[in-house]
Amino acid sequence: MKIKKFIKISPFSVVVLVIALLVTISSYQKVGNDETDLLYVIPLKGAISGGTADFINRGLLEAEKRQAEGVLLELKTFGGFADSMTEIGDAISSSKAPVYVFIEGRAISAGAYIALSANKIVMSPDAVLGASQPLVADGTPAPEKTKAAFRKMFKAVAEARAQKTGVDLNPLLAEAMVDPEVEVEGVVAKGELLALTAKEAIEHNYADLIADNRNQAIAKLGLANLTTVVVQQTPVESLVRFLTDPVISPLLLTVGFTALIIEVFTAGFGLAGVIGIISLLLFFGARILSGLAGMEVIFLFFLGLVLMVIEAFVIPGFGFAGILGLLAMGGSIILSYATSGQGLASLGIALVWSIFLVSLAFQYLKNSQLLKRIILKTSAEGQHGYSAVPIYQRYLGSIGVVVPPLRPAGVIELADGERLDVVSEGTFIPIGQQVKVIAVEGRRILVRVEG
Repeated sequence: MKIKKFIKISPFSVVVLVIALLVTISSYQKVGNDETDLLYVIPLKGAISGGTADFINRGLLEAEKRQAEGVLLELKTFGGFADSMTEIGDAISSSKAPVYVFIEGRAISAGAYIALSANKIVMSPDAVLGASQPLVADGTPAPEKTKAAFRKMFKAVAEARAQKTGVDLNPLLAEAMVDPEVEVEGVVAKGELLALTAKEAIEHNYADLIADNRNQAIAKLGLANLTTVVVQQTPVESLVRFLTDPVISPLLLTVGFTALIIEVFTAGFGLAGVIGIISLLLFFGARILSGLAGMEVIFLFFLGLVLMVIEAFVIPGFGFAGILGLLAMGGSIILSYATSGQGLASLGIALVWSIFLVSLAFQYLKNSQLLKRIILKTSAEGQHGYSAVPIYQRYLGSIGVVVPPLRPAGVIELADGERLDVVSEGTFIPIGQQVKVIAVEGRRILVRVEG
């Protein structure tokens, strides 16, 4: 007869199990009881980017699922990307729960549009609303066509606010926030962008209340009886928002380009190549996670990178493959932005800074021991402590022909047909050029143009 064996459970484990069950049950009960009397608070502070839009959308969807009575958007921003601005505005307008905005200090540029999309606006005493002239990446005013489109957008959102709240307001004020050429008598002169203080905004029905802080804003909105749920960004959302920042994105490209260029001029694959790849993966990964780009963008970039590698190490000279590679890499970066203008500006900034940093790096480090270990600049002589493997030492003084180009590493062919892996003195040597072995360091053979 078989005797059943029972698993022994310690008293401590039983206690932990009971506590876990009680906490789980109570949490579900709490969710159920609070489901109809919740106020969701979503902080929106800092630059507005694709990561910001994803965060706001998640908060609004969560509030809708839990049947929240309202959503309070805490707004403090100087603006950001136009596409993220419109995405957030559309999400607010389509929200089933009423959305209120508390402007803590400033709602500038894209922030003003987001605020005007809400059901009610509460401003802190020192808050400012407006100054929303569209700018391109270098900080200059956008073209007239873009400015005209923004005027219409701000006018439309102001008119929607008037209809939604039943207040009488002048939509021309919203246009004056965008275009300094718009003049409103007694409010803003021609040539000035409109930015409203809290008192001015209430006077012109562009805000509803003034409050010192969040709790006071909630009380004045008549929502003090609701249970507050503050939505926090996940670590991934915080990282994506940081990486898609208008300042950080070109910086990632700059680091990536600089590192890869340095890698091209060094023998083997080292730290520079790793840094370059990581920087570019962070750039594209963040834009994919934020919805700004798809996987096809990464495919296009690495296709371009492969073509550049083929051009550098397989095909002599710089021709069709190299041109296609450059176009593919540049196109992938431009396509990862909402507009081609933003992409071109970011790409241009990255390229200019990369060229500057590369030239500065080689100028500063040309005499450093670190660079000498990476790129051979002088002959490796025995008096400096170099010792050659005997089998390679015999090639010293040999003459060969470059096949393919040295960038600076490559291959030469000797008169007897033997091929050697060699490195130049840090310079490019084209295919067919005659070179001479001038030094041997271990298994590394250094060559110089003959004659």
